[in-house]
Formats: sequence, structure tokens, C-alpha cells
Amino acid sequence: MNMMMKRMILALWALLAVIQLSAQSGYGINPVFDGKLIPSSRIKETYINGTQLAPYKLRVFRSVKFTATPAELSRIQALLLEDGKGAEDRQTEYTGGVLTYALFRFRAEVHSSRYDMPVEGNKYLCLQVFPKETRYDVTLVYMSGDATLVELKQLFKN
Repeated sequence: MNMMMKRMILALWALLAVIQLSAQSGYGINPVFDGKLIPSSRIKETYINGTQLAPYKLRVFRSVKFTATPAELSRIQALLLEDGKGAEDRQTEYTGGVLTYALFRFRAEVHSSRYDMPVEGNKYLCLQVFPKETRYDVTLVYMSGDATLVELKQLFKN
């Protein structure tokens, strides 16, 4: 394979990665996933897509875990709650005035890669916070796919 072909393939892979990582675009919480609110050096990220998720009826799973200051957590909660206003289903729990759990479901229109036809699905934003003395351990998750809220709850119980 010549050098030009290798560069084209590398550019295509980079473009596909950017498209996949922007799957949750349109949400105010995106700066957290993008390392703009919490420095990337403090974030542990997990990103999975494709056939590995098919048994769970998901297409994309992306999570970030980090430790936040009270000010950072306040900003994250404000962004997430603003996004949650557009959710079809929402569940929240507070402990001592701190949002410690949130699960928001949004309807999504995705396009099938085979026929470029609209296919309905779900998008989820989830937050879990564990207070630790003066800081908070935070997990933020974005998922999309055909899984229902009931199926996801059952999945996470196991």
C-alpha cells in the first residue's frame, strides 16, 4: 500500500472516531465528556460501540469517571439538569441537597447505516455521585440504542 493510501485510511479512521465521539452532541453536558470542564488528566474514560453492545441493545456506551470539587460538581449538576428538561423520562435522587443520582431518557432518531432510514431509539444520560469528605466521586454515562429503561435497570442490577 502506498503512502498516500495509508494517509487516506488514517484520515478516514480519524473522521469516524470524531463522528462516533460526538454521538451525544447537542447536550450541555458535553464539555465534561470532552475534558473541557474537568481536565482530561483527571478523567478515566470508557468508550464502546458496535457489535460488543448488541446483546445489550445499545449502539454507544461512553462513560467518564473523576473526582470533582464542590464547585465543579455544582456546574455539572446545573448542565445535566438543564439537559434533563428535554427528557421523556427522568429520575433524580438527592442526598443532603446534592444530586447523587440522575437518569434521563431521550427519544432519538438515528439513521440505519444500511439504508440511511430513520430508526427510533433511546438516548440516556446518567449521573452517579459518591460524596467523599470534601470532594465527590462522579460517574457520568451516555448511552444510545434500542434498550428500554426497564432493560437497562435490569442489566445494571446484574
